[in-house]
Amino acid sequence: MANYHPSDELLMQFAAGQQSGALGLAIACHLEKCPTCRHRSMMYETIGGELLDHSTPVEVSESLLDSLMVKLDEDPTVESYAAENIVVEGPQSIPRPLRRFVPEEFSKLKWTGMSRNIKEFELKIQDPVYTAKFYKIKAGKELPQHTHRGNEFTMVMQGSFSDNAGDYFAGDFILADNTTIHQPRAAANEDCICFAVMDAPLKMTGTFGRFLNPFMR
Repeated sequence: MANYHPSDELLMQFAAGQQSGALGLAIACHLEKCPTCRHRSMMYETIGGELLDHSTPVEVSESLLDSLMVKLDEDPTVESYAAENIVVEGPQSIPRPLRRFVPEEFSKLKWTGMSRNIKEFELKIQDPVYTAKFYKIKAGKELPQHTHRGNEFTMVMQGSFSDNAGDYFAGDFILADNTTIHQPRAAANEDCICFAVMDAPLKMTGTFGRFLNPFMR
């Protein structure tokens, strides 16, 4: 069971259909792993339905349905997962919400990166705010010390990593922002693979890392 979770605000927004795109996908991936957050999300859906039942109807424009259908066609669908759904387990398994964005077998992805120990793969998710990536940190290795120019939401897919604030395992959902300064290190026994969405690039803070900032995106 996960130890780190999306905030209640994010879960309420997700339940209300207000979190689409990359961040909504990250929350859906966490829900696949976390029965506690699935229950809370379903509770918020129920509360939202009850509020709608007791709300006063208002007139809407005749074009509303047409515009809504167009939006549904344009936006990536974020699936909702109930507790009885079967979760695919195993090394390097891809959460179901992400599978249609991965063009080939996970083991054959064309990773890029600044070194042999730290790799990334950018997912082609249409989102005007967030960039979505897989990160792979080789067992026992660490990222350069850095902070964040904006918000980064990370969901651990495989393995684990640690920083000065804690230890994070498969299913954990972690927020890092411009108040965070850390140097994530993968556990020694297994490569760590994460799904991360961010609204701004990282900002390296170490002596060597500062030379990399012009190349970060």
